[in-house]
Amino acid sequence: MRYPVGIQTFSEIREDNYLYVDKTASVYKLVKSNKYVFLSRPRRFGKSLLVSTLQSYFEGKKTLFEGLAIYDLEKEWKSYPVLRFDLSGASYSGVETIRDKLIEYISFYEKKYGLSEKDRSLDLGIRFFSLITGVATSTGKQVVVLVDEYDKPLIDSLHDAELNSVLKNELRGFYGVLKQSDEYIKFGMLTGITKFGKINIFSGLNNLTDITLDPRYNTVCGISETEFRNSFQESVAEFSKVRNIPEEQVWTLFKDNYDGYMFSEYGEGIYNPFCVLLAFDKKKIRDYWYESGSPTHLIKILETNHFDLSQLKHPVRTASQLNNIGSMKQDLVPLLYQAGYLTIKGYDEEFDEYTLGIPNLEVYRSFWNSLINHFFQPETTPRLFAIENFRDSLSKGDIEGFLRRLKSLMADTNSEYEPNKEIHFQNMFAIFVKLLGYIAQAESHSSRGRCDLTVETPNFIYIFEFKVNSTPADALDQIIEKGYAERFEVDPRQKILAGVNFSTEKRTIDGWKISTIE
Repeated sequence: MRYPVGIQTFSEIREDNYLYVDKTASVYKLVKSNKYVFLSRPRRFGKSLLVSTLQSYFEGKKTLFEGLAIYDLEKEWKSYPVLRFDLSGASYSGVETIRDKLIEYISFYEKKYGLSEKDRSLDLGIRFFSLITGVATSTGKQVVVLVDEYDKPLIDSLHDAELNSVLKNELRGFYGVLKQSDEYIKFGMLTGITKFGKINIFSGLNNLTDITLDPRYNTVCGISETEFRNSFQESVAEFSKVRNIPEEQVWTLFKDNYDGYMFSEYGEGIYNPFCVLLAFDKKKIRDYWYESGSPTHLIKILETNHFDLSQLKHPVRTASQLNNIGSMKQDLVPLLYQAGYLTIKGYDEEFDEYTLGIPNLEVYRSFWNSLINHFFQPETTPRLFAIENFRDSLSKGDIEGFLRRLKSLMADTNSEYEPNKEIHFQNMFAIFVKLLGYIAQAESHSSRGRCDLTVETPNFIYIFEFKVNSTPADALDQIIEKGYAERFEVDPRQKILAGVNFSTEKRTIDGWKISTIE
């Protein structure tokens, strides 16, 4: 079996006999039902291969589709000029970068279709319009416009609001040409990671159909459960033989690590195609998606916006909220969903609300590991993260020993931002407890308020309240006054209450006060 690892060109996959999961029935439905389409999916999810498939289809390369669903569905194979733009492969640190990238494409197509090359200083929108009309006129056919990773410049600049705004304005003028050129266009599609809702770069493109949450296209990218079972039986048998484990265990390993994505309110679960192909090719389960591009920019955004990690526990959002990454200071959940760290786990039709969650084990591991590496100095982590010592302290009820070790650990934080908010320390603690493997719940609710953190071990329940530049006594008093331990009243385990104070000057714990309830 030949796996198309890293290959995103449809013609190469078909001509060189690589494995291809047939998506052409969805492609046929897509092009026959829409003129302008937008699709958002996480990185490494097959968007570029989908765009390449569309390019081969519109170029009329019928022989490439022999044996696939669309081969018989399409009765008239026609060819159209295709203008394909791919904004990945560049780091956008300024408006010049995006202009150079788009001008490079425009110049290529001007030469390809025998058009006179325009002055580079000409407005991008004017030059793009001239390209579309020129190609349509010279060929006598409408033009197909495909833009892959349309939002890469915006993602690169999410941490810089001023630059992001400048790049957004530049893209708005470029993409707005699609509506002006409507009579010359046969089909248009844009793909990316972030959604366009309220991002305003598609101003006026009110005929652009967003299929991101459309159940009919839930499986247009990625590998559905049915496709996985039908296309990878031979691969599972080979994996089983090489690794010397039962085939049923192989199915389970892949499902636990790479399945779990959903992009609509109903339908089949989706496997990450990048991970599936690599795991079968290398005969090993690893965190391939994370390794292919750690989310540095995402972690920085979480930190600068003081995101509360407790929001990761089954957040609920409407479709319009999931479409909006324009208000990250108020809500980072839409960005986490669009980036692939959260996915749809349930849907309430009455309120049109989606319940989200972490898709699978790979995402769970990679996300928390990213946070650990960001918050704590990597070179000191092995020395201080004597995990067995921390676990031993908690398992024995030695809260004093646990907090002393934690104080040393937090003194070596790896944050470039001043941790002057309580949420910063609360998140650090939650990340650390995740590493220990105990049941931990941040912002735990009681009838009279929310406790900062609870940690459960077989014999103990720890209830923590954090204060910043205050006193441990104040923190402990809040636990008692608000009755945070009351919901555990009938639990036979010993309750240990810990009021903890952090000093922003010392950048670590500077005191605690303990009380116990038998």
